[in-house]
Amino acid sequence: MAGHRLQIVLIGLAISVRVAAVLVLQSHHVPNSTYEHGTIAANLLAGRGFSTRFLGAEGPTSQQAPVYPFVVAAAYAIGGVGSSNSLLLLELSQALLGGLLVVGVLALIREIAPHRPWLGPTAALVAAIHPTLVYATTHVQVASLATCLLVWTLALAYRTGRTAQLSDAGMAGISLALLALTDPILALVAPGMAWAIALREGWKRAIRPIATIAIVAALGILPWTVRNYLVHHEFVAIKSSFGYAFWQGNCALSQGTDKVVRASVEKIVNRPVDDLQSWNDSLWAARHEAGYIDDIALTQADYQTLGTLSEPARSRLLYRRAQADLKAKPGRYLQLCLSRLRAFMLFDETNPKTRSLVYRIPHLGLSIFALVGLLLMPHKLRTRLAPTILTTLFITIFHTSTIVSARFHIPIEPLMGLWGVAGLARFQTIPPATSKAQGVGGMHHRLGVARELPVGI
Repeated sequence: MAGHRLQIVLIGLAISVRVAAVLVLQSHHVPNSTYEHGTIAANLLAGRGFSTRFLGAEGPTSQQAPVYPFVVAAAYAIGGVGSSNSLLLLELSQALLGGLLVVGVLALIREIAPHRPWLGPTAALVAAIHPTLVYATTHVQVASLATCLLVWTLALAYRTGRTAQLSDAGMAGISLALLALTDPILALVAPGMAWAIALREGWKRAIRPIATIAIVAALGILPWTVRNYLVHHEFVAIKSSFGYAFWQGNCALSQGTDKVVRASVEKIVNRPVDDLQSWNDSLWAARHEAGYIDDIALTQADYQTLGTLSEPARSRLLYRRAQADLKAKPGRYLQLCLSRLRAFMLFDETNPKTRSLVYRIPHLGLSIFALVGLLLMPHKLRTRLAPTILTTLFITIFHTSTIVSARFHIPIEPLMGLWGVAGLARFQTIPPATSKAQGVGGMHHRLGVARELPVGI
């Protein structure tokens, strides 16, 4: 009963701090804050379909994955297209996702380490109040939804490994499909899911549930892939913009991100502010001033040329340009990758928002906490957490190789918080009889968690 009350408190805390951030920072009044998501949502409601202007041409697009623009469109349908009321509704809805994230973290920990009941609430507390996770709520971007889906996808994979039930595998497959249709890069969780399932029963017995997940996920993505083929007349699984993103991160003028470093940004960042709202407004102004690499690397003639091509062909053309730029300067790609790795793990100097101490202190704190946790956690617990580590590694490698931004780091932050908390288990001794003596085994049974897992975990 006490555990149930604690869970409610954590859910309430996560939602409350996010609602407070939304109301204090007032980001829903910031102009031009919805980017492509808002444009696509407006076009959906105007009857123009899933479309936007992209690289010199306007029309049906696969530049963005479909789930989040439809979420924005739902908010627009209620509060008005592009209105501050609709953005407020959207951000408050994202605050509720904070509560769902907490429940997901608790579910994930129950599957990983059921005999350490303190681990879940502690990791959930990190997810509830970590500043960048809270701040993401105030943005019209996919990060909050993607973070929640990533945690739940892993939790369902671990559950499938425990139960070996095809119904659980089906739920994991649905979650993976939603995640991929929200942020395709996060589908890199798939190997981690397979490992989480095989941890319990071995790879041979894991084949059936893994195949079920793959089939269900593929069927979930299929309608969008068919739509893309009808629109572009070629295979596009989810998004058409990989080549474009690679060009942004690796063209001759890029510093590894999609942003531009301008001297004028410094004046905005350094101007005095009176309160949190004015501080947030200055960060948004600096972000808009920085702009995108497109602003300085693409000419009007480039847009005219790109506009004559299909959307996937535009992306392929820019990918070839990036490759040519990299070949012209051997060694530059390695430098860019190292720069992106530093930006991903530490600080992105091209993003005015990440240069704020309000961002840097908690970001660095979480990174150190996670690293120490990885070093200190017991071996058996590290083994159980290995799928989360593999997932984070794959996501990090992808962005290091392609393009990086602070928003790409947000989905892995609950996992990093979990690692840090798991390191504290080094200082806890659990006698073999503890779970029965204290009734912990009974609690785990009520939660649907198998009791036969090694108590050393």
